[in-house]
Amino acid sequence: MTLCNPKAFCLLEYERMIGLKLHEELDEFDTVDANQKVEELADLVEVIYAYLIYKGVSIEEFERIRLNKLDRRGGFQKRFMLGAVT
Repeated sequence: MTLCNPKAFCLLEYERMIGLKLHEELDEFDTVDANQKVEELADLVEVIYAYLIYKGVSIEEFERIRLNKLDRRGGFQKRFMLGAVT
């Protein structure tokens, strides 16, 4: 059995490591089969929540920002996506 030694990062390291972890989890999402994607999305959300906590942003504030953007720009539920915005 391999044991992992957790490491506490200084604040500058932590922000960089959160970014790396976000990319790692997104890569995992891209590579798993369809029945594992929701589980990988949960991992992505955990990393996002960790970043919000680090930045002092509540989940409620984040949701307010997300919903405001959704109202202004629309979402992806209808499967439409702009190729580019000029």
